[in-house]
Amino acid sequence: MANDKTEGIKEELKGYLNKGVGSVTGNDAKKVKGEAQITEGDNRKDLGDQRENAEKGKTDPGNPTNL
Repeated sequence: MANDKTEGIKEELKGYLNKGVGSVTGNDAKKVKGEAQITEGDNRKDLGDQRENAEKGKTDPGNPTNL
């Protein structure tokens, strides 16, 4: 769904921000949190793609070649 994609992008942006702040300030915890948020956001976007493909009736909605 578009909502999952949007939320995934927002989570990724927060992650990039936290990772950057952590790198600049030397705060390893914030850097790791940012990396986790980036991964979570990417997974959320993939979920949105899979749901969208399932709604379109794709035979294998998790397969990226169905885009």
